[in-house]
Amino acid sequence: MKEYQEKKPGIGAARGSVLLGLSGGVDSMASAVLLQAEGYHVTAVTLRTWQEDHADASRIERAQRSSRLLEIPHRVLDVRQAFYDEVVVPFVEAWKGGLTPNPCVMCNAGFKFAVLSDLADQLGIQYLATGHYARVVEKDQIHWLHRALYRRYDQSYFLYRLEPSLLRRLLFPVGNLSKEEVRRLAQQFHDPVSVTRDSQDICFIAKNQLKAFLGRRGLEEKRGFFIDPAGEVIGEHKGSWQYTPGQRRRLGQSFGRRMTVLATDHLHNTVTLGEESSALMKEALLTDLVLAGPLPGTFRAGVQLRSQGTPCDATVLAGPKYGEARICFAVPVRITSPGQSAVFYDGDRVLGGGVVVDMI
Repeated sequence: MKEYQEKKPGIGAARGSVLLGLSGGVDSMASAVLLQAEGYHVTAVTLRTWQEDHADASRIERAQRSSRLLEIPHRVLDVRQAFYDEVVVPFVEAWKGGLTPNPCVMCNAGFKFAVLSDLADQLGIQYLATGHYARVVEKDQIHWLHRALYRRYDQSYFLYRLEPSLLRRLLFPVGNLSKEEVRRLAQQFHDPVSVTRDSQDICFIAKNQLKAFLGRRGLEEKRGFFIDPAGEVIGEHKGSWQYTPGQRRRLGQSFGRRMTVLATDHLHNTVTLGEESSALMKEALLTDLVLAGPLPGTFRAGVQLRSQGTPCDATVLAGPKYGEARICFAVPVRITSPGQSAVFYDGDRVLGGGVVVDMI
């Protein structure tokens, strides 16, 4: 892959004002430290997004403590109703429609960065920054999203839908650092967030409470059947919506051998199970396609189907209006769940992506 000039804070751009999304975690706190060291004037904002437990309040308190330690102005923006309408409701509706959505992808592009950008404009602030592990690289006057320097921390998969106009003003200060380096930065200020455990869960759903969360919002348990690929009934379940293609664990019963979810049929409330070797696809159909730059209608890419997955060699055939695409994999790959994202990479560079709606 070709080398590109990386856009770093304070390098190749005039130092100025930055609006930092301060989440209450170690990554955004370290980002504030780095931005200050580069000479930026930092203003921090924390979004109040949820109201059903104490996690949001605790997160805000941590952000307020970090801003006091760093002596930077900080504000809390109450966006609970907008977050519910624009993130939570579409998430639930997607499940009701038989999809397995990724709320972090939905939130980043459609909500969080839009809120930050609007606030920065209102305050007359030039740049935006967050604690995401990713990078922005400029080539031929186009700003491309890139992976973080350390692949194990990379979060570019969740950011692939960010628009080029936003990337031009966006800084990811920790994109070149490891988590260990980030924690050491926070420790210099004796900030308790330096030992805060990283969360891997959906921010508005308590750990292991997805089924209960969806159940309270209309997705009720309903007796259905497990079937084999020939259509023979091999067991019972409490609702096809509780299962996703590729799932191997927590099937609710033992079948005497290891089984994998091959497909779900929410209309008939059935879940098809089979051997692991059958859980493969040669092609995937995508909708809601976004391309990050001027790309041809057909191109080769590494297609990543999971946030920490390995990109698979494939040919991307974009639709006539580039709103959809067919992905043809060089070799069969493990199936994913409709509703999940397929992200296109050229090495570390993000070319775009879309939402999986069907598999062949």
